[in-house]
Amino acid sequence: MTLYSLRDDHALHSARGHPERPARLEAVRERIEANRALVDLVRVQGAPASREDLERVHDPAYLDALEAFCENGGGMLDVDTYATRESLRLVRGASGDVIEIVRRVCAGEADNGFALGRPPGHHARPAQAMGFCLLSNAAIAARFAQEALGAGRVMIVDTDVHHGNGTQEAFYDDPSVLFVSSQQADIFPGTGAMDETGTGAGEGSTVNLAVPGGTTDAGLVGLYRETIGPLAARFRPDLILLSAGYDAHRLDPIGGLSLSVSGLTDLVRVVMEAADAYASGRLVLTLEGGYHPEVLGAGVASSLRALLDPTAEPADPFGPSRREGPDLTEITAHVRALHGL
Repeated sequence: MTLYSLRDDHALHSARGHPERPARLEAVRERIEANRALVDLVRVQGAPASREDLERVHDPAYLDALEAFCENGGGMLDVDTYATRESLRLVRGASGDVIEIVRRVCAGEADNGFALGRPPGHHARPAQAMGFCLLSNAAIAARFAQEALGAGRVMIVDTDVHHGNGTQEAFYDDPSVLFVSSQQADIFPGTGAMDETGTGAGEGSTVNLAVPGGTTDAGLVGLYRETIGPLAARFRPDLILLSAGYDAHRLDPIGGLSLSVSGLTDLVRVVMEAADAYASGRLVLTLEGGYHPEVLGAGVASSLRALLDPTAEPADPFGPSRREGPDLTEITAHVRALHGL
C-alpha cells in the first residue's frame, strides 16, 4: 500500500508573485486525480505536529517568534521567505502528515508513502526560516521516528537542486542520521561542498554530491547508483526519508540542472532499491522544491507510480534534455574515495 497526503487548505499559504505558490500542489492534485494508474493510492491526513515534535529539531525561541509573526498577520521573514496568518498552522499540519506516514510505514501498515505539503522544509534551520522554508519537515519526521518509534538509524536523501542546508545543520554532529544531499554546486544557499562531511561524532555522516550546472540524467543517476546503495549497505538504516525536489528538471525556472521526469523517477527508484535491500522497504518521501507546476505535477505522479510499481515505465511528457551533460566520473571517484566506498 502506498500512502499520500495533500491538504485542501494549503492555498492559505500564498504571496503574490512568489514562486512557492498554490499552483504547485494544484498541478499535483490534477495529475493524481486524472491518472488511472494511481487509483490504488490511499490518502491520509495526520494530526498537526505537536510542539514537542517541533522542538526535537527547532529552537523554542524561533518557534515562539514564528508564532507571533503569523499571529500578527505575517509578511516577509527574509528576502525569499514569507508567512501568512495561517502559515504556522498549515506547516504544522504538513509536518504532522509526514509523521503520520512515517508512523504507518514503520508499523508495517503501508509499504511507503509521499507527503505532499508546502512550503518545502529542507532550508529551515533549527533557529531560522530560510529559502521559502519554515519548518524542517524531514528532520522533524526523522527525530519522531527515532524518539517515538524506536528507529535507531535514519537515512535522509535529498534530491532537490538546492542543498538541504537546514537538514544538514540539524544532524551535522549526529552519527545516527546519515544525510545524503545532491545539489547543483555554487548556487543558493552556498553550502553543500563535498568536504562538508559532518563534525565530531557525526564525522562521515553527511555526504554531499555537488554537481555542475547542466548535469543530465546519465550523470546524476549514475552518481546515485555508485553511492546510495553502498552508503545504505554500510549504514543499515531502519528508515529512509527522501526529500524529493523536482527543481533539478531542465525546465525549472530556478534550477540549472538538466534532468528529465524519467531521470528524477530513476533517482527515486535507486533510493527504493536501497530501502528494499537495507531498510526493510521503509521509505517515505516528503516534497521539497519544484517551481514549474506542470513539471512538478508530472514528476510527482511518476514518483508515485514508481512507489506503487517500481517496474512501471515513467510517463514523461517533456522528454529528456538534448544537451550532453558534464562527465561526473571524477566527482564520483572523489565521493567514493572520500567516504570509503
